[in-house]
This record gives sequence, structure tokens and C-alpha cells, in this order.
Amino acid sequence: MHVSNKNILIILLSIVLLFVLLLFIYKSTNNSHIIFGVAGSSLNYSDLNVLKSTNIKWMRFDVNLNNKSVEYIKNLTNNGFNILGILDYQTLGLELNSSGCFKNCNWTLNNWNLTIEKTLNEYPNIHVWEIWNEPQFSEFQSGFLANGDPYNYFLMLKSAYKIIKKNDPNDTVLCLGGDNIYEGTYTENDYLWAKDLWSYGASNYCDAISLHAYSGFEYLLNQTPPNSAYNMAYIFNNELNLYENLTKKPIWITETGIPSAINNSYPNFINATPQRQLEFLNQTMQLFTSKNYIRAIFWFDLKGSVDKPYNLDFGLFYANMTKKPAFYAFNNTINKYS
Repeated sequence: MHVSNKNILIILLSIVLLFVLLLFIYKSTNNSHIIFGVAGSSLNYSDLNVLKSTNIKWMRFDVNLNNKSVEYIKNLTNNGFNILGILDYQTLGLELNSSGCFKNCNWTLNNWNLTIEKTLNEYPNIHVWEIWNEPQFSEFQSGFLANGDPYNYFLMLKSAYKIIKKNDPNDTVLCLGGDNIYEGTYTENDYLWAKDLWSYGASNYCDAISLHAYSGFEYLLNQTPPNSAYNMAYIFNNELNLYENLTKKPIWITETGIPSAINNSYPNFINATPQRQLEFLNQTMQLFTSKNYIRAIFWFDLKGSVDKPYNLDFGLFYANMTKKPAFYAFNNTINKYS
């Protein structure tokens, strides 16, 4: 049988096109590169040496203009760590307690803009910026962001984005401030806040969105919370898809976690153990890494402490930097996907 040169060329082109198509499908359905990090904890030099021997290379911090903080983060970046910097109440120098702001609370949009400019000058090695932390929580609301107004947050985001991009066009700006995809009951309050924000044009002023993924601090993904028709895996999956469909932006999970221990101030919690923490981590990593629009996952948090907020120990390490079972699973996940 005679095969013409033209037919051979067509066959070769068909093979090449098929290869390109298969490569595209593979890349669109496999999350082969994700940023993994931890919410920051204060580390001494001994702790830092332990961390340097792991796969964890990203840390998330509220940044401020305190000289000690500037030097601390400079030391981390000099040691090869990348920083996700949160621009929020700490950056502005506010003082908060569980009831909210009690000092330096009457800040304006102009105060915010000037503070962003100063912060960028102090932290030239930070290139990913998250705009505020949980603006929907009343304890984090004050001044220009009183009541967590989505339009005022939009104005803050818009001006911060312009300032950051003018300083370095390659920097990444995260918006939403960590909308919570589960709020103790299956509700849409944070999502509705995000919809309002998006209606003002937030899409033009952020590169990705940040979400927080907690299960009420206690439920595994295969468990169904009281008064819910759905288990946590369904809730997480549904909420993530809602946000992706709304924003069409990459998603950064800037907080997720579950405690390995609790104290007697939380008698109604399901028993927290290191094994249970490990199960939650394995389940969430499997879900998050299956979604090609998720670009980063940050565990809350790095190191346990006796004075942790809420008296819940979320750390991957104990206070003495001994590794918990969840650490090994997280470290292996980083090795696999980053």
C-alpha cells in the first residue's frame, strides 16, 4: 500500500495535536504545583533550625511597622522563607481584644493608604499581600471598616492594590480577607458579603481570593454537623465551587486546621487528639489538591503553646518543636505537590 507524503504529514500532525490535547487535559486536571505554608508563630533560632530542615518554606504573618517585626521577617527571608503578609489592624497599629478595637480605632482611608506605602518600604522581600484578616468578624472591625462594610472594604482593596502594583507590578494581591466557608452552621453569610464586594468591581483589584476552611474546629470531613443535611466534605466542596464560580480567580486557602488538644473550657467539643488532627489534615489535603483552582494551602498553625487563643492547640509541632503526626503528613504532601 502506497502512503503519500501528504498523508504522512497529516498523520504526524494528528499525533502532535493529540499529544498537545492530552497534555492540556493533564495539566487542567492535576494540581502539580501548589504553595504550602503555615500561619506564623514566633520562632527562636533553635526553632528556625528545625523548620529549615522541613519542606515548609512559606509562612503567613500579620505585618506591622514595629522594628522587631521588621527584623524578624527579614531574618526569615534571609533564611530562604517566603512570607504571605497580611495588611490589617496590626499594620495600622490598632489594639484589639475579644470585644474589638480599643485604641487607635478611628482610622481613615487616608491612614490606610499611607500605612500601606510605609509597609511596602519596610518589607521589600514580601511579594504576596492579603488585604485584611476576616473583615466579617466584629472584633476586627473599626474605623473606616466599621461593621465590615463591603463597599468600604472594596475602597481599601482598590487603593491597596494600586499602591502595591505601583511598587512592584509582579506582587500578588489576595482579597476577601479569608472568607469562612463554614460558619458553624451551613449558611451563606460570608458568601453574600463576597457577592456584594464583587458587584462593586473587586475582580479588577485582586489576583486571587483567600478563604478560611474550618469545620467548627472539630468535625472531620466525613462527619455531619448537627442540624445539617450534609457532611463537611460536601459543605467544603460546595462552598469552594461557589466562590470559584463567582470570582473566576485562583483560591488561596490561607487558614485551615483542627486542634490536636483542648482544655476543660471546651467540654462540648468532640475529643481532640493528634490522630484526629492527622485524619482531618489528610482529608482536607486530598480535597484541596484535587481542585486545580486552588493554588495555596496554609495550615493554622505552626507551633502549639500553652497560651494559645481559645486554649486549642492547632500546631503541627508541640511547643518544644517536637513533631506531631500531622506534621509528617503535611511535609509529605508538600513534597508531592510543590
